[in-house]
Amino acid sequence: MAEETLRPPHAVDSLLSLLDQTAAVVEGDVTDLRSEYSPRTGPWTVVTLGDVRTHLGEAPGELRLKQVGGLLPDGRQLVVSHVPRFVRGARYVVFLRNTGWSLSPVLDEQAFRVESVGGREVLVGAEGGLVSGLGSAGVRQTAPVFETVDLTGARPALRAGVEAAVPEALGREAFVSLLQNHLRARGLSVTGAFREEPVVTASALSVSVTPASGQVPAKGLTPSQPERDIPPGRP
Repeated sequence: MAEETLRPPHAVDSLLSLLDQTAAVVEGDVTDLRSEYSPRTGPWTVVTLGDVRTHLGEAPGELRLKQVGGLLPDGRQLVVSHVPRFVRGARYVVFLRNTGWSLSPVLDEQAFRVESVGGREVLVGAEGGLVSGLGSAGVRQTAPVFETVDLTGARPALRAGVEAAVPEALGREAFVSLLQNHLRARGLSVTGAFREEPVVTASALSVSVTPASGQVPAKGLTPSQPERDIPPGRP
């Protein structure tokens, strides 16, 4: 696909804008996490999803998700906001972009990890909350129940005091069914193609973060606060 024909990304500020930029909704197992680096493009983390099941749109049986950030040659790590972290061996439900992108082909951190709480399957978002439904603003999530994923990709622990699943939390089948019913009721569908490679290198969009007064970055980390995958001049 020629780059000039790609749809430009725009802000994800509603359920409609989320679905409008979705090429596919898939689930798959994280079979590999590895870092790539070159002086020209900087560090990238490549997430491989295997045993892929496509719920909406079209996607291959194995996916390679290339995301900006990862190990630098000196052993430090470039940490980038707005890019989801994945747990090796975990299964995820992921929204893939149908637009050009520079940070991640995952749409607006919409990657939900499959977990079990109180013997019940749940989906966990980037901040540790549980998926609880759909609303006009997008995918609804509860307050954090799990810790966030750390840089090692280890499976996060359930937060202290959480002993049972939140009643409104949804598992994979219930969430996908809700999505499908929402689209069907409104005569909508997900369209477009998932693009494996970025349009531009994210290093061109990255801006170093200056720690707040009295704060020191964690040793070995190079923080970065890039723009979201939105063209200049757009909200």
